[in-house]
Amino acid sequence: MKRVLTLTLLATAMALLLLPALAQAATTPTSTERRVISLVNQERAKRGLAPVKFKSSLTRAARAHSREMARRGELNHTSADGDSVARRMIRYGYKTGRYRYWSAGEVIARAQKGSLSATPKGVVAMWMSSTAHRRIILKRTFRDAGAGIRTAGDGMRYFTLDMGRRIR
Repeated sequence: MKRVLTLTLLATAMALLLLPALAQAATTPTSTERRVISLVNQERAKRGLAPVKFKSSLTRAARAHSREMARRGELNHTSADGDSVARRMIRYGYKTGRYRYWSAGEVIARAQKGSLSATPKGVVAMWMSSTAHRRIILKRTFRDAGAGIRTAGDGMRYFTLDMGRRIR
């Protein structure tokens, strides 16, 4: 009995140690998410800017935010729990520790599924036609990105593009 209890405690301790690592495991972007980032990089390249690279942590944050906006039926940068863009990105693994520079930005959108605006090309065109969104997408210092897309029950498609930069 004592041996079983010891093994159970050991297994529980190991599982608790591994949970954060599993939660931060690599995330594979969907073809639509990859297309959004590719189109963003095309816009950046037209202006001589470095491309942004896919980051799992930013995609997890973007997916979670698009999912939440679709559930709530509203477009908002603040999470339901009050988290800011930066706090949400940190929570999903885009950490600030051990970096001398850390910066974050986010663009969001929604459009009716089936419309041109609800496609990667359409949403990036919408963002680029907005001064505020274009400024974030073209921020020279950004090097990392993640995209998340979710369609709500009413057919509205929610897009989140999280961008950032960390320098050691």
